[in-house]
Amino acid sequence: RGVMDYCFTVEVDRCAYCTVRGDSFESIATQLGTDWLQVYAANTRPAMPPPGVMAAVWRGGGAPDALSEGMLLRLGSVYRVPADTSLKGLASLFATSSEVLLGANPDMDEAEEAVERGAEVCVLAGVCDTAASLDGTGRQDV
Repeated sequence: RGVMDYCFTVEVDRCAYCTVRGDSFESIATQLGTDWLQVYAANTRPAMPPPGVMAAVWRGGGAPDALSEGMLLRLGSVYRVPADTSLKGLASLFATSSEVLLGANPDMDEAEEAVERGAEVCVLAGVCDTAASLDGTGRQDV
């Protein structure tokens, strides 16, 4: 018998993360280039696993670093881009950086000039960022 090739598609929920052994809010946030409070705040309401996926859901309370392996966490909010915009413009809108957006959206390409209308983007807004301007305009991309 010869070797058989198979192709398949895997759909991955945006802004979702399944914990592995040793994860904490701090370690997850560090991987994404954000603050642990961002990840903690995104989980005030439990995320439900997709149908057919077995995962424990973190329901808040207890120590912030009391995460077990296989827990489903939300990382931020999914934003549908209403009109073509630049990555830098999107980062400014949410008081975050291009690097944080790219970390949360590994399918996005930094070299692309625009984020297309209708694209879904995981947004980790700068909730704990004292550098964000108070007038709602965001900040300059770093």
